[in-house]
Amino acid sequence: MFFLLRTAFWLTLVLVLIPLGSGKGESETTKVDPVAAYSAASAAVSDISGFCKRNPQACETGGNAIAMIGARARDGARIVYEFLDTQIAERDAAGHPQTDPNSDLITGAISNGTLTAQDLAQPWQGHDKTVSAKETGVGPVPRPNPRSGSRT
Repeated sequence: MFFLLRTAFWLTLVLVLIPLGSGKGESETTKVDPVAAYSAASAAVSDISGFCKRNPQACETGGNAIAMIGARARDGARIVYEFLDTQIAERDAAGHPQTDPNSDLITGAISNGTLTAQDLAQPWQGHDKTVSAKETGVGPVPRPNPRSGSRT
């Protein structure tokens, strides 16, 4: 049911926003003045705000319905929270460790401690001398010329 209401809302919104017309030039009577639209909207808001004064029974029933829906949502959230809490407690009780950010599953590591002393004792493979710019092919960095005077 909620899906149908949501679909109807979005379709209505799309139809309102898409400009539909006969392709002919619009006459002056079909154009809406923004000031008139604002005054009509403010009149509608004031009429809606006065609804509870005219129909107190309807407002009371609507308030009760909203309170009931809120209570059901709160109970549903409590049930979901308790369910998830018991699932986590059962998982911890079963001996599954907490997910560690450095676990093998996340990092993709197979095992730890596989490097030997020979792997760790590699000789330095850097250059013995300092490399100049001519040898590397890197030239000077171009710098922009500062503007003189004021901008106009």
